[in-house]
Amino acid sequence: MGLFLKMETFVYKNFIVPLQGKHTFDFVSEHYQKGDRVLDFGCGIGSNSKLFDAEDYIGVEVDASRVESARIKYPASQFEKIPFISSRDDKIPFKDDSFDIIFISLCLHHIDSSTCKLLFKEFKRILNQNGKIVGIEPCILRNNYFSNVFMNVVDAGDYILSIEEYKKMYSSESFDIDHINIVTTYGYHLWQYSAKPNQLSTNSYTGEMTRYRKFIKPVHLTTLYGKWAVLFYLLYLIIVPIIN
Repeated sequence: MGLFLKMETFVYKNFIVPLQGKHTFDFVSEHYQKGDRVLDFGCGIGSNSKLFDAEDYIGVEVDASRVESARIKYPASQFEKIPFISSRDDKIPFKDDSFDIIFISLCLHHIDSSTCKLLFKEFKRILNQNGKIVGIEPCILRNNYFSNVFMNVVDAGDYILSIEEYKKMYSSESFDIDHINIVTTYGYHLWQYSAKPNQLSTNSYTGEMTRYRKFIKPVHLTTLYGKWAVLFYLLYLIIVPIIN
């Protein structure tokens, strides 16, 4: 695992996950009950496996190093590496109607809209008749300039969208969205939602990076160290007053 992946994993595990904490547990508890078959799509290092019974859970991830870390950290749960979905012929390797819940936490904002549409097609296939997506994504909020910039500075995802744009993307592949809540944790606005397939026809949708990302993207491309310097400086500003 590379240096920056290790750093990102450390920050996610020790700061982002604890900050979500009870909000995520309460949110998941509203939708999951023991016996539900759960797919954690984009499971990362497996931190969210603790939210579900190990017998009900399988986490999938395209990054083999993260899958290995998850298996070491949470040996009771099942984790699998899956191929990247890049065409309509690609399949998530599960049978039709396999899951009651697909849990997606802080994942879709790393994926462009055309690939998301391919994934949604597959999600509909592997969800059972009453199945649903339960998701959490960072979101752009109107007139929240500091948070919108902050998220785009510290986050590797290129597609942090407004709630309206997330909804349009889901609707284009025939999903009904139920807005649940917005949780704010130290500069991050996290949108909690559920989505169920409907019988409407699909339509086109093309999303793009927000103006915040377009402005900040060159910084990410030219200086990896700069991103982490900003992140740790902001953490310093938050933690020092608490300690003192």
